[in-house]
Amino acid sequence: MMEWMAVPPHCVIFDLDGTLIDSIGDITDSVNAIRTQRGAEPCSREYVRGAVGHGARVLCDKILSDILQPDESMEVLFQQFRAHYCEIARDHSRDIGWLPGTIEFLDHLRKNNIPMAILTNKPRSVTDQLMPRLDLQGPWQSVICPEDAQIPKPDPAGLLSILHSLNCKAENAIMVGDSAVDFATGIAAGVRTVGRRGGYGTASPPEPDVWVDQLVELIQH
Repeated sequence: MMEWMAVPPHCVIFDLDGTLIDSIGDITDSVNAIRTQRGAEPCSREYVRGAVGHGARVLCDKILSDILQPDESMEVLFQQFRAHYCEIARDHSRDIGWLPGTIEFLDHLRKNNIPMAILTNKPRSVTDQLMPRLDLQGPWQSVICPEDAQIPKPDPAGLLSILHSLNCKAENAIMVGDSAVDFATGIAAGVRTVGRRGGYGTASPPEPDVWVDQLVELIQH
């Protein structure tokens, strides 16, 4: 289907939110729990969607700064957001929301023994709460959060650490994401990039090497 993927990659690294799963509802609920507690107007999903991509701290700066008290640190709101998000993430009665065509592509990678990894700007504490359900579509050879790399995307440190742990050369890997943050990360590491349309945050620039509507489109037919 895509000539440039005719040779199977040695590993595929995925962004999480907006690429593998639809988590904007959970993120919005976590934000609005804080806003409601403080008597502020809730944010729409679309407004929150536009602020996602650079990590939870940047998200809080963008959409919670208006309710910050004069003598209060943004760290307080970040910790409150993370606590609410962890509570939602550990609620297994909520649908994790795998995006259409994603499970089929992950099945294809497993069947062909192609290693899979996750590189996310989601906090480690929240990601750990989601892992029991994420593992159902694994195995994931590596799951890297900002705390693990000590710096969030688009810095390539996390991606480079994954490539090192998998002994995979950059030219043999693919980074799959939904936003400019992901594509810039892949470019900085010398990794080919795939973009899933309709994701979160700013889509471009930079542009990925290839755009798809669903990840299943990446399977050769």
